[in-house]
Amino acid sequence: MAEFQTKSKNQTNLKQKPRVYFTCHPDDFDRYFQLICDDIFKTHDCTVYYTEDMTEHIAEKEVELGRNNLFVVPVTYKLLSTPNRAMDEDIPYALSNHIPVLPFMMESGIESFYSAPDKFGALQYLNPYSTDFTEIAYAEKLKKYLDSVLISKKTADRVRAAFDAYIFLSYRKKDRKYANELMRLIHQIPGCYDIAVWFDEFLTPGESFLENIDHILKNSRLFALLVTPNLLEMPNGKPNFVMKSEYPKARTAGLEILPAEMVNTDQRLLKKKFKGLPACINPHDEKALRENFLSAIRKLSVETNNTPEHQFLIGLAYLEGIDVEINRERGLKLITEAAEAALPEAMEKLYDMHQEGIGTRVNYKKAQKWGEQLVKYNIQQYGDENPATINALEHLAFTYRDLGNCKKALEILEKVYVSRCKTFEKNHPDVLSAIENLSLINSDLGNYKSALELGKKAYMLRCKILGEEHPDTLSTLEIIALSYCDLGNYKSALELEEKSYVLHCKILGEEHPASISALNNLSTIHYKMENFQKALELEKKAYTLHCKNHCEDHPNALQFLNNIAIIYNSLGNHQKALVLQERAYIIQCKILGEEHPATLVSLSGMAMTCCNLGNHQKALRLQEKAYTILLEIWGENHPSVLALLSNLAVIYGAFNNQKKAIETAEKVYLCRCKLLGRKHPDTLLSLCNLATLYSNLGDYKKALTMYKKSYNHYRNLFGEENLKTLCAVSGLAKAYGYLENKNKKLKFEEKEYNLCCKLLGENHPTTLEVMDKLILTYHSVGAHHKAFELIKKTSRYKKLKKYMSATHQDSNS
Repeated sequence: MAEFQTKSKNQTNLKQKPRVYFTCHPDDFDRYFQLICDDIFKTHDCTVYYTEDMTEHIAEKEVELGRNNLFVVPVTYKLLSTPNRAMDEDIPYALSNHIPVLPFMMESGIESFYSAPDKFGALQYLNPYSTDFTEIAYAEKLKKYLDSVLISKKTADRVRAAFDAYIFLSYRKKDRKYANELMRLIHQIPGCYDIAVWFDEFLTPGESFLENIDHILKNSRLFALLVTPNLLEMPNGKPNFVMKSEYPKARTAGLEILPAEMVNTDQRLLKKKFKGLPACINPHDEKALRENFLSAIRKLSVETNNTPEHQFLIGLAYLEGIDVEINRERGLKLITEAAEAALPEAMEKLYDMHQEGIGTRVNYKKAQKWGEQLVKYNIQQYGDENPATINALEHLAFTYRDLGNCKKALEILEKVYVSRCKTFEKNHPDVLSAIENLSLINSDLGNYKSALELGKKAYMLRCKILGEEHPDTLSTLEIIALSYCDLGNYKSALELEEKSYVLHCKILGEEHPASISALNNLSTIHYKMENFQKALELEKKAYTLHCKNHCEDHPNALQFLNNIAIIYNSLGNHQKALVLQERAYIIQCKILGEEHPATLVSLSGMAMTCCNLGNHQKALRLQEKAYTILLEIWGENHPSVLALLSNLAVIYGAFNNQKKAIETAEKVYLCRCKLLGRKHPDTLLSLCNLATLYSNLGDYKKALTMYKKSYNHYRNLFGEENLKTLCAVSGLAKAYGYLENKNKKLKFEEKEYNLCCKLLGENHPTTLEVMDKLILTYHSVGAHHKAFELIKKTSRYKKLKKYMSATHQDSNS
């Protein structure tokens, strides 16, 4: 059996502290054990239990592992992809017994593998290396989580004071599993749930048991003796410790003695070895146990106490295993009763339990209920502006976000920010947290301008507090760059991302994950700018750097492969794109399974590439498979499901099944309107796609109406000089062309060309394509001199001049 080791801040009073169990892949122990322990010990005095050999099987899991308050595990690709005790035994045990599990995401790019149903699923994790400035800082999140899971010494003392009575349980160490069983049997007796049990697990290491036993027995009201044949053993011909010390001291202290025979034992020999021992009871005889135990307890005049605070504290005892066995179902029941009686600390605890999955399953609806109750209570007791009220509001906002109600979350977080600005200085951490939270919610809602401004404000504060070259400041800078990208301001995005990448390489080195992430973001920005060759060059470099330190089937490597495939598709090299996508898909099927969401998204990408190659039958089959399975997993309103449904509409259109394509695209548009609002960028993209389909069907008036609508919204959101607005401008030009409104067509083609020149450059392939269209339009309306002025700007001048001159002569004849 594996031997447990312990570690704490000062290695004293280990067993009286909250218990944290550390598990990991064997290869990760040396790298992450001390690091995670140090992070935990910065704010909490607890005992970390672990085994030096992480491959050794742990027997009697219920006894050894079940008493831990928390499991922590560093998550790596090796942990998720190779057999190991942590994933195969430890974590499943914790989850099945509702013991909180805190995963530390130690590598980037493995999130999809992490979230596989047979791995961690939807369980939230902490990322010590997060580059998302909109997240609450890692150290702060860790402290808040540990506060909610690990009980403080002050609270533990309150819990111990709340028990009606203490029983001293005496047993041989080899009978520990029976000790836990006897505790459960005792606490099943009506009216005895708030009686605590002392046994060796609660004694203080480092101090003599003999010096403490008198004190412990003095504070106990009953001496329960666990009887098995082991109790009669005489090691080396001498009495065992129970026989020699504990039992005689209990008799000397005058305690009521209640022997419980857990295993058939020689009664004659038992009476001989333990003088004056009363008759044994059979704990498995429920009636006998209840009658004997209640009889003994009545003599002790135990007082009953049913106040909400008492129920709450005893509930915590069962939840945390403080001087009783861990019984999370009973703990939840008692704490709920206290909350229903309007005890605020019980409401707060229930919110944490349901929000984080502490001792029960995650249930955001129940978290919302208790979060709202706590806010209501705090407002009544302390007022709207009290810090307790504001903190409860902030927590409630993120529950609304988890439930998909980002508008309500934004409303609450705006109130939190205003209140904190009144209370604290502008560079106070709570104010910075409020700013970052507001940025996050605004980004969720597509309010990219507001998100950017808030991000800038956070960046300025980070620069002031941490300096410009601190990794956290650089992470904020990088996210601001991506915010500019969301807004279509690629020039500013590129400038900031290049700065971020250079500084990341300088401080962390070129091969650091954060530097590779910045390089990947650079590629993304170039791709958005339609600089496909540059994007390809950067993405390939990111892939090569990543593969230096990780295997080629690492999740990040697969993501880079899929990104490269997307760029190849945009360059028209669909066959090469398909080869890369098929390679990544096969590996995902092997590691995650065919029905994992990440695998299905990859399958959808393959389907679109098949569509680009003209293999519409295969494209439809793959896309329908991906959509159908993902629909069952997430439901029809999930963003990824809607994205796959939108891809289906494209494939239907390629099949010339315009009716089916429009029906599908309209469903996507209406769902996004409902979920995101009519002005969200994703909704506007759906509207443009729908307009294109109506145009293909020949309903140019309807298409024109939709293009106008999307153009106005894009212009209000992003401004006139923006590539996203440019897409709507292009649509308007086409629609007016189909309707034979030459003046309007010319107006929007000129606008389209000028925007391309400004945003992409005069020699960009897209700009040259738009110019060709405009030349022909000028020619069709008789503006030949303007057509020739454009022709002169290109290297194709001589060829086009000859062609246009001939055409002009034909028109004159």
